[in-house]
Amino acid sequence: MNDQARVEAAWQRIEEWLSKHAPLSHSLLREPATPEQIEQAEHAIGVVFPPELRALYLIHDGVQGADLDEFGEQPFAPGGEDDPWHRRANAVDFMPNGQAWLPLEHVITAHGGILTALSGQGTVPYVPVTASAKYTMMEGTYLDPATGALGTWGDAQEPQSLRGGLADWLEDGAAALAGGHPTGIFGMCPYVSPTGDGLTWFDPDRTYAQDGWRPVPH
Repeated sequence: MNDQARVEAAWQRIEEWLSKHAPLSHSLLREPATPEQIEQAEHAIGVVFPPELRALYLIHDGVQGADLDEFGEQPFAPGGEDDPWHRRANAVDFMPNGQAWLPLEHVITAHGGILTALSGQGTVPYVPVTASAKYTMMEGTYLDPATGALGTWGDAQEPQSLRGGLADWLEDGAAALAGGHPTGIFGMCPYVSPTGDGLTWFDPDRTYAQDGWRPVPH
């Protein structure tokens, strides 16, 4: 099975899990990107998407709320866990590294903004894939089309390559959801939000349960 087929199969497993166990997270997935939109993004950042990443965007163009401003103004004094803004904010960082899947418009913004600035290069041959909505897209992951490897970027640190590519990462996440265990690549555990309809990932630390987050059972 090639990387494109692996990505498609792993994503299907993740999306099926979301639809059953984290429906609010699932509802934030955007419509598929068109081939023309992908080509426009490639032209804007000067990087050609590898087939496995193109296949992923042809399934969904990321998520709504990668920039939390899309949910409207954050309430100053929310009325408990059921506050709609906070429910969605708790549900958007659901990729298997605790970050949001970037829509193509945010791929362009992240590439031309903080990722380029952090790299110290005029042009960056990477494609941003996720970023933390909670931390205003100040950290994220990218894909290096030349090697197929994922990497991380963050405020005040140079991009760092990871072991494994897009297919490895999604397969790792799908297995962690199915088994309720930490991922191998990022070492993060899946948690369901206090309202029971969102997913995110934390370091293996049971103290998150004190805030109402529930670890996905084994």
